[in-house]
Amino acid sequence: MIMNQGLKKYIEKNIFPSYEKNDLGHNLDHIRYVINRSLKFASNFNDINYDMVYVIAAYHDIGHFLDPKKHEIVSAEIMMKDEKLKEFFSEEELVVIKEAIEDHRASSNHEPRSIYGKIVSSADRNNTVEQCLERS
Repeated sequence: MIMNQGLKKYIEKNIFPSYEKNDLGHNLDHIRYVINRSLKFASNFNDINYDMVYVIAAYHDIGHFLDPKKHEIVSAEIMMKDEKLKEFFSEEELVVIKEAIEDHRASSNHEPRSIYGKIVSSADRNNTVEQCLERS
């Protein structure tokens, strides 16, 4: 799996600290869990952009502390306002990333619009009792 190390460093330094504002169920431990599972799931598909998977997973809950009820929309808006991402992705890729973040929520009333949304949405489902209790 090949990933842009500059992108990873940017996310780790500038995005990960924002998760200190979230509750225990949506904190940095959860984000790392979803990133790792997303990348593992993505490895089962051909022609997947791992940088996109990483960014979707890294941003998917960033807006949770602002509005838990519609955090997927807030998180997508935060990602779209991040001008630095334009150095790594085309406008078309950023739209796919935005839509995948919006589509990740388990209670969504529609199927994710792309394979990227399906990957991160699936990776976001926690199966252990401890994780479910922590997130509730």
